[in-house]
Amino acid sequence: MAQADVPSASRPELAERELWVAWRSSGDEDARARLLDLHLPYARVVAASYYAKRRNNEIEFGDYLQFSSIALVDAANRYDPSHGVQFRTFAARRMHGEILDGIGRMTEKQQQIAAQERLLKERRDEVRSMALERSQGTGVSDKVLDFVAEAGLAFALGWLLEGTGLIQSGEDEGALSAYASTEVRQLAERIASLVKGLPAQERRVIHGHYFHQRRFDEIAAEMDLSKGRISQIHRSALARLRGSLKPRGLLDGA
Repeated sequence: MAQADVPSASRPELAERELWVAWRSSGDEDARARLLDLHLPYARVVAASYYAKRRNNEIEFGDYLQFSSIALVDAANRYDPSHGVQFRTFAARRMHGEILDGIGRMTEKQQQIAAQERLLKERRDEVRSMALERSQGTGVSDKVLDFVAEAGLAFALGWLLEGTGLIQSGEDEGALSAYASTEVRQLAERIASLVKGLPAQERRVIHGHYFHQRRFDEIAAEMDLSKGRISQIHRSALARLRGSLKPRGLLDGA
């Protein structure tokens, strides 16, 4: 790159304006780096102002600073000093927008992860409850093996169906293509078809819990039933699905 009129480490007295001229006219990366170093403290101040207003500690200050720094780099790449606007005024809007959007994305992702963890916990609790009921007064027997099969099916349903939109989209081929195995695609199609054939209450519980990732208490409120009753319906649906899959040799695959 051209080095004429380019500021260097040996000439620190050059003003910021000359650094901008060197960067905008000659594309000098050294000038750009010095400009970023010059304004990085301001990016930190902006990040700190948002961090101070945080509602919880789930997102660290480093994330706020990262978003602010990304906006600083973008602003430096776009800024034209000939327009007469101060760089920090120009950069501030981008910093504010990037921080708000970035934190919003992270918060939404954290909420999704938290919701998924709650669903998995509820599913684990359901499995434990099923285990206790099946094991009372018995040793290891066919009942226990039946429980293991139903528990496995509960988690297999979550893996196969959650997020695929099979019921909503009529077993959309685009959703199924995410599965690498033909056998898995066929199993997902089969289960989706069986879910459609469940009695109304069972279908509604399976649909709400696995396809829309809703907790049992939410489904209970919507159906005006107790959470315990929803749990019973859920277990009945699992047993019905297991019974429908077993004759075709698909239970092991689940």
